[in-house]
Amino acid sequence: MTPAKMDRRVERTRAALMHAFVHVMHTSGYDTCTVEQIAEQANVGRSTFYMHYTGKEDILRDAMKRPMTVIAAIAGGDVSAEQIAPQMEHFRLHRQLNRVFFTPPVRAVRVKVLAELIQPRITKLSRALGARPVVPLAFVAMQVAEAQESLIHNWLFGHNAVTPLDAAAAMIASTRGVLGALLKVPANVPLLIPGERLQFRM
Repeated sequence: MTPAKMDRRVERTRAALMHAFVHVMHTSGYDTCTVEQIAEQANVGRSTFYMHYTGKEDILRDAMKRPMTVIAAIAGGDVSAEQIAPQMEHFRLHRQLNRVFFTPPVRAVRVKVLAELIQPRITKLSRALGARPVVPLAFVAMQVAEAQESLIHNWLFGHNAVTPLDAAAAMIASTRGVLGALLKVPANVPLLIPGERLQFRM
């Protein structure tokens, strides 16, 4: 088998596992879903599952990375509400189906994944601006992630009359406000990673 065919096979298997995981989690809940259920739904063996993931939290983290990458980019990114709004609209369209992602214990994993995506970005930003953070950057990243996650949750399940565009604008303003305060950056200094060019795939 050529490397290209092998790569496509791996991609198909991972896609099948991800589809199966989402299905099982929505039908059984995260707490009760098992690797055996995921593998059976994907029509593969447990050993195949473990070739790709270490367990159900590992596949959960993988499921969250793509949408959370867009949100993490707000930290230090030269982004507009128009760029973030499609992801917010996606959250809104699927809010009932994906409610499980916003409840314990999944929410804690989701926030941790988001913080892990944010921390390298604010590390670059802090160095570029010569910032003097009030607390360690890991703390800053977690605080930003918690604020972002809370805004999404409050919008989806409490104030969903707000448009995705306005919710995106609020997310950008909130993120930059928290960063500016915790990095101790003057208000007139743009909170942007120098030279970065972002591209989004929804």
